[in-house]
Amino acid sequence: MLNEIYTLSADELEKRMLDQVGTSTWPSITDALECAKKAHEGQVRKGSGDPYITHLLRTALILLELAEQKHNAAVICAGLLHDVAEDTGVDVNDIEDQFGHQVGDMVRALTHPPLKDGETKFERNMRYLEHLRWEGRDSHIVKSADRLDNLLSMEGAFTPERREEYLKESEEGVIPLVLASNTALYHALQDAIATARNAS
Repeated sequence: MLNEIYTLSADELEKRMLDQVGTSTWPSITDALECAKKAHEGQVRKGSGDPYITHLLRTALILLELAEQKHNAAVICAGLLHDVAEDTGVDVNDIEDQFGHQVGDMVRALTHPPLKDGETKFERNMRYLEHLRWEGRDSHIVKSADRLDNLLSMEGAFTPERREEYLKESEEGVIPLVLASNTALYHALQDAIATARNAS
């Protein structure tokens, strides 16, 4: 499953997701997709240059097909919207107004805090991941799906030093989140980290 989605275009990813979730969920997955498309319009992925929406669609498909969250529309919406507050001009309170407090709380929890004076990105991320431990299981699952896609599409996106930091973050910060939350995601993350280490 995972290898296959990395061969698909944004349109193909969207069709695959919508074929599984339909158009009548609450919160609305189709509205979350449109919101994400509009918010991230013109943005591309580091490394590949693919439209940014491909990352969000793959995250949603990982949640659907690997983490088995098909009946948790709020989680799928959060997977699609997890970067809007951090990377675009969308306010998380507007997300909450449109998609409900559950999605709003997850997007808020999944948004990185600003860097403190003198703090490295790695230090900030480890601080954020430690704080995330106190959030709900659904936030842990979305974060893990997001990180899994990043690991599987990281080629060319990082300097060697940042790549090593990212793998360390994944091992020490993300793996503990998903260990008790979702077995399939846990094993997939472990495999992705091992593969990335062997390739470096």
